[in-house]
Amino acid sequence: MSLVSSTDMVSSFVRETDARNHRLRTGSNELAAGRGVAPSRCLPRGSASRYEHEMALEIGLLGRFVVCRDGREIPSGEFGGRLSRRLVRLLVVARGSVVTRDALIDALWGDRAPSDPAANLNVLVNRARHGLGDPALIETVAGGYAFRGGADTDVDVERFAVQLRSAWERLARDDPAGALEAVEAALATWRGDPLPEDAYTDWARSHRDRLEQDHQDALELGGHAALAAGDPRRAATLAAEAAARAPLREAAHLLLVRALAAGGDRAGALAALGALRDRFADELGIDPSREAAELQVQLLRDEPADSPVLPQRATALFVGRERELQRLHGLDAEDRVALVAGRSGSGKSRLLGELASRSRRRVLTARAVLAERDAPWGLVRTLLRAVLRAGVDPATALPPRLAAAVWGLLPELDSPPATLDPQTRRALALEATVRLVAATGSPLVLIDDLQWADASSLDALAVTAARGEEVTLVLAYRPEEVTAHPEVGRFLGGLRAAGASVEVGLGRLDAAAVAALVADAELAALLAEQTDGTPFAILEVIRSLVGDGALRRGERGRWHSAGDVLDRARVAARAGQRRSILQRAEGQPPLRRELLALLALLGRPAAARLLAEAAGAPTAEVLAGLDGLGRAELVGHRERGFAVAHDLVGETIRDQLDPVERARRHDALARALEQQPDTSGERAGHLAGAGDHTAAAAAYAVAARERLDRFAHREAARLAEAGLRLDPPDEPATELLEVRAVTREREGDRDAARDDLRAALKLAASPGIRSHLLIRLATLAVGSEDLIRAGGLVDLALAEAGDDPAARARALAVGAIVDMNLEQPCRAQQRYAAALALYERVGDPRGVADILDAQAMAGFLDGDIDGDIDGGIDAFDRVARLFADTGNLLRVITPRSTRGHGLVFADRAGDGLADTAEAVELAHSLGYPDGETYALWHHSEALAACGRIADAIGAA
Repeated sequence: MSLVSSTDMVSSFVRETDARNHRLRTGSNELAAGRGVAPSRCLPRGSASRYEHEMALEIGLLGRFVVCRDGREIPSGEFGGRLSRRLVRLLVVARGSVVTRDALIDALWGDRAPSDPAANLNVLVNRARHGLGDPALIETVAGGYAFRGGADTDVDVERFAVQLRSAWERLARDDPAGALEAVEAALATWRGDPLPEDAYTDWARSHRDRLEQDHQDALELGGHAALAAGDPRRAATLAAEAAARAPLREAAHLLLVRALAAGGDRAGALAALGALRDRFADELGIDPSREAAELQVQLLRDEPADSPVLPQRATALFVGRERELQRLHGLDAEDRVALVAGRSGSGKSRLLGELASRSRRRVLTARAVLAERDAPWGLVRTLLRAVLRAGVDPATALPPRLAAAVWGLLPELDSPPATLDPQTRRALALEATVRLVAATGSPLVLIDDLQWADASSLDALAVTAARGEEVTLVLAYRPEEVTAHPEVGRFLGGLRAAGASVEVGLGRLDAAAVAALVADAELAALLAEQTDGTPFAILEVIRSLVGDGALRRGERGRWHSAGDVLDRARVAARAGQRRSILQRAEGQPPLRRELLALLALLGRPAAARLLAEAAGAPTAEVLAGLDGLGRAELVGHRERGFAVAHDLVGETIRDQLDPVERARRHDALARALEQQPDTSGERAGHLAGAGDHTAAAAAYAVAARERLDRFAHREAARLAEAGLRLDPPDEPATELLEVRAVTREREGDRDAARDDLRAALKLAASPGIRSHLLIRLATLAVGSEDLIRAGGLVDLALAEAGDDPAARARALAVGAIVDMNLEQPCRAQQRYAAALALYERVGDPRGVADILDAQAMAGFLDGDIDGDIDGGIDAFDRVARLFADTGNLLRVITPRSTRGHGLVFADRAGDGLADTAEAVELAHSLGYPDGETYALWHHSEALAACGRIADAIGAA
């Protein structure tokens, strides 16, 4: 081939590609019209055997959007408009996952949503179902919709991915001819640009970028495979297309050069190299790589060009953990909980992944993240989203009050307003979690990175382990982290004490296990001995050797030496996995390094928009940067966004950051999080990292109070401790000390709580705050039976309260309790009456309920109910209704059950039975055993009064 002919070949190919894309953009689609395709097929499918049979429904997202049924294209008009067709694309591209209503509304209308977007969305869904011809294809699920096409539904982007994956697998088995065949099958499905109708929309950008990169990978992979299979002409054609699509991608150009040289056209190869050098100089101001220079020297000397190293992925076979996998796979009803312990990099996540892929049970997966350790229910939210993806709808699987608690945990769900007291909501959330997990049908629940779980989620897992008889839990954690997180240690201790857990430890891989990865026995021994023996460390060395061309993958996925590999391996092993990670990171462009550092500091998955705001870069550039980091195996995409590929990557990047740059990035993240909901604690940590301790302390105070108000006192305690360590100003210090005092009181440490309240009292600036703190001190004194001190503190609180009605009401209510305990009922009733009037005046229904409850119980305990049974019955009924109206369902149980007891004494056993049954059911639904025991006592009494002696004995 001459210089002119090879240059013409490239130019001709580019012109042909442009012309084809123009035809696709203007709607001229010969395939859709049936020319050149079998009449029964609407879309080209390549040659993969999986797609030999006919498909009832075919959907094309590559090139013009096409939907075909039984080989015929469905006219656009059947969908009733542009937006309903876009809705189909939105759901199909996320096939298998739920797309929330909010996400759909944002993608369909953006900032121009109609006045009633939910109703308009429902209309579009109905139109889309009509257009598809099968309403069941779009399923309504909790919070959104999902596309549920079955085995007879063919989506071209999925087919492309299957065929490309097959090409990689065949290449790994040293079968370049088979890899080329699979690439050709994949390319045959590529009709044009992905999602062209949505080219300028935000929602499609990441999908388009990913598919374009996959297409680029397919072209380059095909070129390499063709060269290895002895077909340089086909290699040159594929490489030319790859180079035309990515003019600044050196790898594609060098592949073209090698293909031309292998075909005997050295002049054309040199011309292509010269064109590459000119393009780099003009557009980038740099020279090509050393590899390009060495290739040019070989061509000028008329030496055979080095054979290209076939593209390799340094993924590892699953080795060395088969025994552990079999143990987990064999869990039965006797062993429903397994604890998998291993240091970072030991393969816990891979083990869970293998277990999930081999299990025949329903698998639910969730992972805790360090950044959400102080966010109540963080891990449970992830688990519940897995439950929703399994097709369980809380609205149908749970009673209304339990479903309301789930709606409160998952903001993406459309939920009716529900007034619930925080303690009640917590109890309902625990019960709902247990029931929803069980509703998936004997699931296998896999929890990764348990060491970072929040305390509320640990409580939910503990209840699930105790009560979920059909649920199997596999919990993976780092043992070295447990000491720093005592809640996790207590949780694990409780599981072990219950005696139903299996312990699985992950140690070093030995040389025999490593030999299943690499064929060279000496190399296997070196990797086992000179690394820490974890799969991650061993794979890092392998990755480094693959990058140097010292290892190539052979049959059955094992790595084979391609030269003197031992010295290189020894150097890489001694440098360690962290050095290898840093080398990969340091080789990235500036924006990618910035994004990697932000993700490392963030410590959790994040959306591209959040990263773009923190980095001060356009979202499109950020997505491109994240894609590059993904190809470098430094970043991955999870369900909730982008995250570092492995915790060790994040830790390594964090540890080497310059202090000034670290502070700058913390500040950028704090600013980016300002408008994000439920991130107050996270933002406080970044403000502290930025060195703004005053703002951080204030943020910690807000976050700690939020947790306390949600009855997440252990999470609140950690945030309060973090804020107090910053030596904060008086105002946030007062708030933080009070929060810590309450958490200590709930944990039973009254002395420490008293010390915190006294310290806060010294700092408090306003009379209202001082009155509030004095009341807390008085309440502590009552609990310690130091009633004289409590009475004095109440008097001080009343003095500080002045004319503040709410503060006076709280002080009078506590004072009445003190008086009752001091056997001064007259003054107690006077104070109750005064407090009740003040609560009614300020419109505080919870305060009113508390006073009425105290009065009713005082009368009951003193025996007054015997003298005025009807009055007592009415009082307890009013109290129960008030607690129910304010959402404090835990407080409903006692007055409702006690009213039933009174009704039995009033010879109204039937009515009493109804009240006690209601109390028993409520206590059971809340998972409140003490309340259930109290109500069962009264329920047994009512059953006996109704003549149901056997039932009464059973209830007792």
